[in-house]
Amino acid sequence: MTAQNDSIRLYADTFRLQDQKTTVDIDGLLLDMIAEQSVQIHANDTVDTLTLAELMTLDSIQREVAEIDSLRLVNTSLAVQRIEKMPTIVIEKSWVKDAEEDRNDVLRAIRDMKTPWRKEATLMVQVTQNYVTPNWYQGGSSSFAGLLIAKGQIGYYTERFTWENTGEWRAGASTVSADSLHKINTTDDLLRLYSKANLRIAPKIFTSVSAEIETRLLPTYKSNSMELKSGPFSPFRFNAALGLDFKPVANLSISVSPLSYKVIHIMDTARVKGTEYGLEIGQRTQHNVGSSVRIEYLWKPVREVALETKFYAYTNYRHVELDLEVNCDFIINKWLSARLTLHPRYDTSVIMEGDTHAKIQFRELLSLGFAHKFH
Repeated sequence: MTAQNDSIRLYADTFRLQDQKTTVDIDGLLLDMIAEQSVQIHANDTVDTLTLAELMTLDSIQREVAEIDSLRLVNTSLAVQRIEKMPTIVIEKSWVKDAEEDRNDVLRAIRDMKTPWRKEATLMVQVTQNYVTPNWYQGGSSSFAGLLIAKGQIGYYTERFTWENTGEWRAGASTVSADSLHKINTTDDLLRLYSKANLRIAPKIFTSVSAEIETRLLPTYKSNSMELKSGPFSPFRFNAALGLDFKPVANLSISVSPLSYKVIHIMDTARVKGTEYGLEIGQRTQHNVGSSVRIEYLWKPVREVALETKFYAYTNYRHVELDLEVNCDFIINKWLSARLTLHPRYDTSVIMEGDTHAKIQFRELLSLGFAHKFH
């Protein structure tokens, strides 16, 4: 393959490396493009042309280039391997200030190409506070709520084989004025570990093996009661699935598993009712074999918005479980973000006390606070 087929197209919110298999030294190629190519900046229906060398006058960019020792060998590399046609960089954006962030994304992608391993971590701390004096004319009460979300991803990616691993912990609590027995109550508690291995058998189609663990770590009480709704490892869920994974476009995964195995376990059966999680009366552990479908999609229409959707459907041919979780993150700046979570679910095996049939469950959360992503 020659460099004539290589190109790097760069947008304000994303980037694509096309035809990544090349015999040309990537580091040398990047610096040569920086020195010789032009950047087309589209702003308000006008086109201004700046050389990348001019954009490189920013001190922060110069420092980052100096850290990459291999780029210093560009002259020697290009003397040995001449390129028939230089690839182009096309930047479509409305503000020149985004150039540094986009360039950092390109440098990170080039570093990632040198190893099949990818890793990323996100930390979010968000709070809500409300204060009301006892004589406030509209009534009400003071409250405080906090939410911690820690999420990490590590994966191994090659042309035929991928192995993705995700860990997530969410912990939320709030003051409850109407509860005379508990000053603070748990509003969100989830520990989730997910692993999936894929082997390509056709373009965009993989054989897939996955396993998932979900559990609670904090106690959650019913209002004005010492009865637990959930507790540490109560419930504890384990799902394993074998099937096919279809990836028609980037960031979209559709996994169909005709063979799925699910376990639900209640550690503290004395205080947690297993019937609220689909278990029979007096039952501590339940084993189910059935089929499942999992759909995951990440959509980033612009740099500041990320919409993550997860849909899970499972049936053991007696009951059906449907779970949809939508998380939308709005990036305000490097350190601040807002998150909207919508989480409906339906499980025909869960019938609450006083009901005659299963009903749709729903959870919604809007929060604002600190967020940072680590690479």
